[in-house]
Formats: sequence, C-alpha cells, structure tokens
Amino acid sequence: MKTQFEQDLQSDLRHVEQAIDAEHITRLSTIRQQALSAAPVSSVSAPRRLRRFFWPTAGMILASLLVLVLVSPLSPFTSAPINEQVSDNFELYDDLEFYYWLADNEQDLRG
Repeated sequence: MKTQFEQDLQSDLRHVEQAIDAEHITRLSTIRQQALSAAPVSSVSAPRRLRRFFWPTAGMILASLLVLVLVSPLSPFTSAPINEQVSDNFELYDDLEFYYWLADNEQDLRG
C-alpha cells in the first residue's frame, strides 16, 4: 500500500545505489570496517562509572533506611493502638442515636 510518491523515491534510491562507482564503494567499505572494528567508548566507561557510584549510593540508601527505622518509633505521629482508639470512642458509639436525633432536629432547636 505504498503511495506513488513512495514508490518513486524507492526507485530513485535504487538507481542512485546502482550508479555508485567502484571508488566510492571501496571507500564506504573501509569506513564501515573501521567503524565495526572500533570499540565504542561509552560502553567501556559505563561499567566503571556504575562501579564508582555503586558503593556511595548503596551506603546512602542503607543509611537512610537505618535512620528511618530508628526514628519512626520515636515519632510523635505514631498512631495509638487500636484498643485505645476503640475505648476512647466507645462513649461516642453509646450516644450515637442521640447524635442522629440532634442532627435531624437541629433546625427546630435553633428557634
């Protein structure tokens, strides 16, 4: 389902490809061989960078976790045990019907 434009471009590319002289072909071949034989610089240095930053990063993560574990029990935001929460609100549950009545009759009580 190629359009006519795409087919024209493809045929022009094929004609130009076949019209390349031998000198350019050998030159392109040598450049290709040089590129394939050269070792990529970034892939060689990447593991070194990773190894160099691994230990400090791992140390910081471990220290952060240790501080979090040691400080969290001392935090004032720790919640009370469930038994205390239930016992504190037990009186609220006893008077729950009164609060429903109060909410329903609030308009009448205002005067």
